[in-house]
Amino acid sequence: MQSTKQPSRTIGFEMYGVKLNLTGDYPALLEYQETLHPGLSGPAHQSPHLEVYAHWIDEPKGRGVSYFPGSENLNAMGKRMLIGENELVWIDTHRDKDMQLRFRRNGDTPVFDVAYCYQPSQKKLAKYPKFRQKKFFDLARYLVFFPIAWYLERTRSWTLIHASAVSDGEKAVMIAGPGGAGKTTTCVGLIARTGMKLLTENLLLCDGNLIYPVIEPLRLTEASLTLLKDAMNGLEPVEIPGGLRTKTMYWLPDGQKLGSAKPAIIFIPQFSQESFVHPLSPGLAGEQINATNRLTLELNDYYWFTAALDVLWPEAGNTQRQLNILNKLTKTAPCYSLGIDKSAGVAPVVDQILHCLELQNTLQEVN
Repeated sequence: MQSTKQPSRTIGFEMYGVKLNLTGDYPALLEYQETLHPGLSGPAHQSPHLEVYAHWIDEPKGRGVSYFPGSENLNAMGKRMLIGENELVWIDTHRDKDMQLRFRRNGDTPVFDVAYCYQPSQKKLAKYPKFRQKKFFDLARYLVFFPIAWYLERTRSWTLIHASAVSDGEKAVMIAGPGGAGKTTTCVGLIARTGMKLLTENLLLCDGNLIYPVIEPLRLTEASLTLLKDAMNGLEPVEIPGGLRTKTMYWLPDGQKLGSAKPAIIFIPQFSQESFVHPLSPGLAGEQINATNRLTLELNDYYWFTAALDVLWPEAGNTQRQLNILNKLTKTAPCYSLGIDKSAGVAPVVDQILHCLELQNTLQEVN
């Protein structure tokens, strides 16, 4: 296979003040990351908090062989890792047989190496004609998002939550749950009915008091697009091949912006035979959000990624702090279990959410 590598180039990313430099010698991969993160990317930073190196490999070296020079001097840790005093190489991640990871430091700066060997089978190419771009899309989390999220977790005790959120001025409605639970469709229904603004559609960060949107393209099913009608004129399709197969990605008409919001109310949805809304105690709501996080594939990937970092650079109390953030969040705003009857459409769900908001406003005025 002919190599398409060129001299290394470095681009910068910044999210909530965390500066990351991404370096690679495979131009198409770097250009894809710039296109996928247009509001976060820019020139390389002079003093980044994080350094990431993308290694695109055209020829395999064989199973169980490290792609990183010098790793033969490290000690074996179990069957799949090599470890030293300040370096860890993950030869077999189990999640992707063609990807290897290395964590190390450049002085005090954490460094993440992501090596991917491009060797798709004909069967894979038949299923994914744009398989190269699909891998560019999949690798984005390891090249940009996971390192930044980990850094925010360690330095500010922020935690990731799989949730959607909309806002109406200072009020934010947060809807947490696993993929396919109805979060996006419910948010779209709120937008269409009330004119609320989308904060985030898939992931958010939280410090226990405020929620912070994760900037990504809006992912919409055909059902959600039908609900929107004219409520979000100007939606721009994301012209990036290799993304989602069952949903279409769009940029918001006015763009997503980094910021923060205080949730006024939190819902945890599930599909049911009939619509319902039941209050949840803060403790139970926190447990459910934590459980749905673990059940979500993207966050599950994040947890095993950071588990390796916890092995290499453990920090006492970090795991408990993450749980404390969820418990603090669910004490900040009233929490409800939300039953969604798919046969009734989204209107009754929106009615229930708005009723809960009105009830909450009344209670606040009385107090």
